[in-house]
Amino acid sequence: MATSQYFNNYGSHAEQRVIEDIIVESIKIMGFDAYYLPNENNAARDLLYGEDPLRKFNSAFPLEFYLSSFSEYSGEKEFFSKFGLEIKNNVSVIASKRSFSQRVPAGMMSRPQEGDLVYVPFLNGTGELFEIKFVNQTKDFFMLGRKYPYFYELEMEKFKYSQEIVDTGIPDIDVVVTNSAYTITFDMGAGTGNYIGKEIVYQSPDNTFANASAVAIAQTWNKPNKVLTVTNVAGEFQDSNVIIGQSSNAQYTLTTYDPLGTSPENEVYDNLYINTQAGDITDFSETNPFGSI
Repeated sequence: MATSQYFNNYGSHAEQRVIEDIIVESIKIMGFDAYYLPNENNAARDLLYGEDPLRKFNSAFPLEFYLSSFSEYSGEKEFFSKFGLEIKNNVSVIASKRSFSQRVPAGMMSRPQEGDLVYVPFLNGTGELFEIKFVNQTKDFFMLGRKYPYFYELEMEKFKYSQEIVDTGIPDIDVVVTNSAYTITFDMGAGTGNYIGKEIVYQSPDNTFANASAVAIAQTWNKPNKVLTVTNVAGEFQDSNVIIGQSSNAQYTLTTYDPLGTSPENEVYDNLYINTQAGDITDFSETNPFGSI
């Protein structure tokens, strides 16, 4: 039997727009302001394992969200595994498709993507970064026969920093690098200029970036004490060689540094402790310290 010709519950664009208007207005009234950080190194995304070795977050777009997880964090929360204590605090938020399309440039992406970040300013007192683990596009289940979703539900997990590049220009977001990155301190000697925060610094046999043997990202520069702190180190910096700032062109000679001696503010790394204790357990003067021959 055919449906009634007097009611058009599926395919009425006018009614679909009314539903969308109500959803957008509800999120604006009951939601909160946050920032959406897309991974701008999307071309290098590993589609097989769902992971990009070096994600770059250089933009942050303001966007309103509605917090679905209103009572507490979901997920596995705090538990002990073979890797020690792990904290997996999950939250779910809703973003309207219309607002996302208006705030995020169309040429960048058409929808929120797994692996991107959301900065929630009021969580944990000082704000928190969350990583999108899954984007549910069928939560409204094609209401009134609409082909495209009215909103997205984002299932997110508390972001675990792993040497990604976060440089959005918003201090409250970019501070995650300063607080969480594995930082190495360089004691510098004679030289000229001033290093700039977030610039690339490098060592090269011919003083050109194209032939750099070691690179890093500068975080802080203390000129009176000639101390440079860097993160995201690639390669091995050599003492008595010049470190050049790619943007500032500052050039100072590296006097010394300890790659194992510095830990992030919120982490405790045991590299130095393990290296020190290993000498009391293993005799490296033997030809084969790890075998019986």
